[in-house]
Amino acid sequence: MQQTMNNKVYDTETAKPLGNWQRGFSSERGYLSETLYITEEGDYFLYGEGGSRSRYAQRVAPNTWGYGERIIPFNNEEANAWAENHLSEADFYAAQKEVAYNGCLTPMMIRLQCATEQKLKKLAGEQGRKASELAEEMIRQALEEQT
Repeated sequence: MQQTMNNKVYDTETAKPLGNWQRGFSSERGYLSETLYITEEGDYFLYGEGGSRSRYAQRVAPNTWGYGERIIPFNNEEANAWAENHLSEADFYAAQKEVAYNGCLTPMMIRLQCATEQKLKKLAGEQGRKASELAEEMIRQALEEQT
């Protein structure tokens, strides 16, 4: 499935799947399947599909629901929250390590004071960027100044 939202293309054929979670069998009305993907640009999205009694059901006639599918863009926090609830941590980080992002993308957890996080998110929002991209740029600049 391919969908364009906010000038970004989300395509399940070209993005890397990080993990899948499903409930039931595809022949059941309550069937639900969700797969978390990451694009080459580092954007996350969730591809969901399901039967007529799932959150992905689509109206096919008045008062009649059938199979449906949808793509939902995720930010880093949403992707991590979904993965925490649906995947093992090892599976999530193992899949992320395989994604090439300008040669290398290494997941790293850092702790920030709440005030620092708020300032970072505010500045990123003002610039129309992701907080993780801005933080990486700031760290890279600080490291370059040290050498």
